[in-house]
Amino acid sequence: MVLFVVLEYLLGYEIKKPAHLFGTGFFYTTIAIFVSAVLFFHAPSMVIVTFMTLPTVYVFTNILRKKSLQEVKVKSLLDLVNVNIDVVEMYTFLFLGMVAGVAVWFSLLPADMADTLMSEQLFNLYSITQITAAATTPTAAQAMASDVFLMIAANNIKLVLLMAVLSFIFSAGALFILSWNASVVGVAIGMLVRRLSTSGEFIPAIMRGIPLGFAYYILHLIPEVIAYFIAAIAGALISSAMMRYDPFGAKSRKLIQVAMCLLLVSIGLILLAAGIEINLSREIQLAFT
Repeated sequence: MVLFVVLEYLLGYEIKKPAHLFGTGFFYTTIAIFVSAVLFFHAPSMVIVTFMTLPTVYVFTNILRKKSLQEVKVKSLLDLVNVNIDVVEMYTFLFLGMVAGVAVWFSLLPADMADTLMSEQLFNLYSITQITAAATTPTAAQAMASDVFLMIAANNIKLVLLMAVLSFIFSAGALFILSWNASVVGVAIGMLVRRLSTSGEFIPAIMRGIPLGFAYYILHLIPEVIAYFIAAIAGALISSAMMRYDPFGAKSRKLIQVAMCLLLVSIGLILLAAGIEINLSREIQLAFT
């Protein structure tokens, strides 16, 4: 824990340069994987996610607390976007760094070791694959599209609401779910690299697999993950309205109104992401793998 506190202090300047959080996310993920491999090898999956989350909690708690002061001054949709765009940018770069970290190490580590370290993530991916296993032909896939869309949208809307609730209870509480999602996506990309790796040509597989994996997942993940981030901001604003101001005062009402608008935006982004995943992302995967 002391190690993570020191790292958070040394890398605190990243707040001012969100793009640097990609490297920070990759670095924290690398530390989390190797600490878990050494100390918690028999049950490492969730420990890795926990260690990915811990270093970021303090930073994002402070950021969300400061944002609540700016939200009170929001007067238009443009103000709402301007106030929150930098936080969304920070979350996004951190998330992508975590995804890249998991993908690289899942690809590089021996298969047995990587599978043990990421057993829960692999089980989650297997469960998702089983859902669409019945769609063995284009006709069957098309018939299932609406059902799969509704299932994906409903599941992700539940996650949006959970993110808001966790963030309401504890400002940075939603970071754990974000780290979990990053680890699942990273493992999925790592599995793609494995499939592309033939005859020991591992480096070409990484060079092709990681960009291809990002292209496949990021198309629908960008709006989806942004929706989660916005929901986390909404939950933090409601928490701030209850704790920092008079719950029935004008400032609290304003914060709650802003939070409700953010939640509606989140749900809209989730529907967009589900549509992209069903109609575009799958086609890219079939075309290039």
